[in-house]
Amino acid sequence: MIPAGQKGRRTMKLTDFKLTEIKLTKEMAPIAVRALLAIAALVAALFLVIKAVGWIEASRERRITRASDNVTPDRLIARCGVPTEDVSTDVFPVVRRTMRYKSSGQKTFIFTFTRSADEVQNWVFLSMKDSGGGASYETPEAKIFAFPCLDSTK
Repeated sequence: MIPAGQKGRRTMKLTDFKLTEIKLTKEMAPIAVRALLAIAALVAALFLVIKAVGWIEASRERRITRASDNVTPDRLIARCGVPTEDVSTDVFPVVRRTMRYKSSGQKTFIFTFTRSADEVQNWVFLSMKDSGGGASYETPEAKIFAFPCLDSTK
């Protein structure tokens, strides 16, 4: 007598397999391989996309740092135009140059440079400040965000 839970079920023996069932198993192997390759390709593509975002961000940060670190009076004029005010003070052995630029709003940005009196072109960028005195732009990102013409690509 067959127990109630196994009514209609049939156990297969190894000798009961038919040739068509074996073909299905042989055909499934290439399909499984293709599926695994597709999954591996998707994982690799996802990895590359994530890495590419990081590379793009690092490249952007390098560009911004380079643009803000290499500010000289000549480059500032070339990128942002003629300042509204450009004053040089000679306090031997140092020359100090202050350049003011009007922003689109009410702000005026003040750029300060120094150089030794005997070196005509070796300006050192000291600071970028807001005329209101409320903001000082210390990081490269803050400088570019406040005054976009500093960015070498724009």
